[in-house]
Parts: sequence; C-alpha cells; structure tokens
Amino acid sequence: MNVELKAITNEDEAFLYKVYRSTRNHEVALWGWTVDQKQLFLAMQWRSQQASYNRQFSKASHSLIVVDKQFVGRLLIEEMADYHHLIDISILPAFQGKGIGSCIIAELLQTAREGNKAVVLQAFHTNPARGLYERLGFQVVSGDELYLKMRWQYQKSSSC
Repeated sequence: MNVELKAITNEDEAFLYKVYRSTRNHEVALWGWTVDQKQLFLAMQWRSQQASYNRQFSKASHSLIVVDKQFVGRLLIEEMADYHHLIDISILPAFQGKGIGSCIIAELLQTAREGNKAVVLQAFHTNPARGLYERLGFQVVSGDELYLKMRWQYQKSSSC
C-alpha cells in the first residue's frame, strides 16, 4: 500500500465535501430528516467548518490522503512551536480499518519525535478512532461533554 499526501487545490473541493459527508452520514441519518433537509444541513455545516478551519488554523497544512493514486481522505495539521496539532484526519468509510490512518499518524509521530515535540488532537467521545489514538500512545489530558483532548509525547528512555 502506497500512502501519500497531496496538497489540496480548489479542484479538490467536491472530494473534500464527500469526505465530510461520510463523517456525518450516520449521525444525520438518525434524525428522521428528508434527503433535502440532510443535504442542506450538511452543506451548511461543511461551509461553516471550512470557514472555521481557515480562520482558526490559517497556517495549517491541508492535504489529501492518497493510496495507490486514489483519493481516500483528508488531513489537516498545524505545526506549532512545541507541538503538532492534528486538527482533522478523515478517511472514507470504504478505506477505514486498512491501516491508512495508522500509517499517516505514525509518520506524524516520527516527525514529532525527531523535533522533540508533542502531538495533540481533539476527538468526539464516540469517535471510533479513539482506540487507534490510544494504541499509538495518545493519552486523554482533558475533556468536556463532547470532546476529549488527547496528547502524545515522546518519552526518551533512560539508559542506566
């Protein structure tokens, strides 16, 4: 499996919206709305999320996740002075559970390790990727009703 990152361009907007919809479809399906209501809501939420990301994380790196030349997801990371902020990693459902997220995050952790930096993220309590984050060494550092804040910190082993 060849996993790569590609810088996002304006031509990628439709794919990015598809990825966003895929992350919300299950939740929205439970509300009993019509197809039109769901589409309007998701489009509004998508525009809101993009505006928020652009405002809050203006220096973030926006990438498409590409596997064997096929677009499978998106990645948003912002490098700060003493940590990397994993803002968003979303993979289409058909490609989840295949090690793609693990590969991307492992590369980020290696970069952080080399720079002696932490990696932080925020995830919904119900996010199925929480188990992945914990397996990779992230620990919950705080939380509220919706989100858990998690942190990975490289620990140098002492040689006695």
